[in-house]
Order: sequence, then C-alpha cells, then structure tokens
Amino acid sequence: MEGMGPRSLALPALLLAALVSAAQSPHAVPDRSPIAGDASLPAPRHIHDARYGLSFELPAGWNTTQKDRDLSTFALDARTSGRFTQMRDTAQLAFNPFPASTFSGALFYFSATPRSSPRDCTNQASAQAPHMVSSEILDRVTFAHGYDEHGTICTESRDDVYTALRNGSCLRFDLVLNTFCGGDVSGVRNMTDDQIAAVRKRLEGILQTVHFDSK
Repeated sequence: MEGMGPRSLALPALLLAALVSAAQSPHAVPDRSPIAGDASLPAPRHIHDARYGLSFELPAGWNTTQKDRDLSTFALDARTSGRFTQMRDTAQLAFNPFPASTFSGALFYFSATPRSSPRDCTNQASAQAPHMVSSEILDRVTFAHGYDEHGTICTESRDDVYTALRNGSCLRFDLVLNTFCGGDVSGVRNMTDDQIAAVRKRLEGILQTVHFDSK
C-alpha cells in the first residue's frame, strides 16, 4: 500500500484537467432553457388564424404579435416573400439560450399571399440557387421547403421557408435564426453547430404543431 500514494493523487488531477478542458470548450456551453414556472417569461400560447383555418402552439418563452415591426421587420427577415404577402403572426424567442455566443434572435413567422399561383408559391420557397427545394408534410399538407442565407463577413441570417398553396392562397412559415459577426474580437464565440441545431430544433418544434381546421 505504500506505493499507492503518488498514483492515488494522479487520478483526481487527470479528472480535474478534463473538467477544466470541457468547461472551456464552446460545445460545453449549456442551452439555458427557461425554468418551468418562471413568471418573467411569456406563458405557452395557442395561436389560431380563423381566416386561413390553421393553428400552432408556442411553448413558454416566446413573445408573439400580429403586428409587423412590433418585434421585428418581416420584409427584412423573409426576403423571398411576395409583394402581396401579408404577415399574420410573429413569434420571437424572449431569452438568449447561449449568451456567450453570437446568437442575436430566433423568429417564427406565419404569413399568407392571397390569390397566388402554384408556381409563385413554390418560388417563394426556392430562394436563391443552389438552395434546393424539398418537400415536407405538415398535418397532411405538402409544403415546399427551401432556405435563404445572407450576410457580409459571415452568415448573419438563415431563413428556412415552407410554403403551400391552399384554397388559392400561398401559406408560408419562416424559421429565422439571426446572428452577428463577432468571434473572439467582441468577447463572444461564434455559434457552434450544436448550438445552431438546438435553436433550429426549437423553431422546428413549433412548426410540427401546425394543425389545419377540419372542414
């Protein structure tokens, strides 16, 4: 047992070094989700649009408005929307899940373009080549899915666009993730792939609750 003294100290030292390394890794930054029952955050909301006959669910922690420019500017975020597209509802994440990162906002939009054609509706989702369009089923309705990215030095915004023609109107959902170009210069780190995926999962979670009224 006399020879075990130095070795018994080595293992805790290795564990301590590993913990310090993990804490310094950008992937180790936790998703700071809202605490259940936090009265300072917006409560869950059921959003229903009677005109277009659909609804979706907002979890706790999202601000919402039906007036453009209250929380954001639709035309700046949804750059591929049509000239006559009408913003119907906006939801904005009310807290920053990654405060040490370049995250600057997450937005979920519902909009509609009356008297649209199938081609024009799909073109809204096509964005810019080579951003290919795929399809996705939301409550038994097939939506075209494309995306738009823009920025100067870095990618400052990614907008995943979903459109479907229904009863002559082009229904559209935008899932927007905004960041800023900072990196080490501003004292924060660029969002990691894991952090981006976590925010997109929040947005996609709302999209998956879309439900169309029964006729």
